[in-house]
Amino acid sequence: MHGLNYRFPLRLNWLPYLGAETLAAELESRRKAQAGRLVVNTPITPLRARLWEQLARTAGIPGDLRWAALSRAGRHLLVQQLLRTEWQVTGKSLNREEFVTCGGVRLREVDFRTMESRVCPGLHFAGELLDIDGVTGGFNFQAAWTTGWLAGQALARKRCPR
Repeated sequence: MHGLNYRFPLRLNWLPYLGAETLAAELESRRKAQAGRLVVNTPITPLRARLWEQLARTAGIPGDLRWAALSRAGRHLLVQQLLRTEWQVTGKSLNREEFVTCGGVRLREVDFRTMESRVCPGLHFAGELLDIDGVTGGFNFQAAWTTGWLAGQALARKRCPR
């Protein structure tokens, strides 16, 4: 990043397990099966509702567009947005601005004694991977340190039982 002067495109694939053709077929299936529902209100799993809505709007999907009215071109733009979101990085932060983080792994899917996933045993979470909202700073730091310590202790007990 330093060599690029912190200026580069950041590309994200929100659904890496789906190819473009499979995703297009899924969207076409929704167009038929959920014709009367709003596109922005029907996220594809595992995307959360707010993220889905933002990605759909960024793809040019109006908030009042129903699946039945989604054109082939609209579907193509949505597929591109979901598989190839691009943001331009234009510098580095000095962490002097406050911002709020939100979203992440649902808390009900985590055992807080060990920070282990209830959905995928053996996978542990910590910090901002969890769906804990908070202003960056003391609260988020403490949550990251505490959950990291819990996950580390649990993993150490698994590998080196007393």
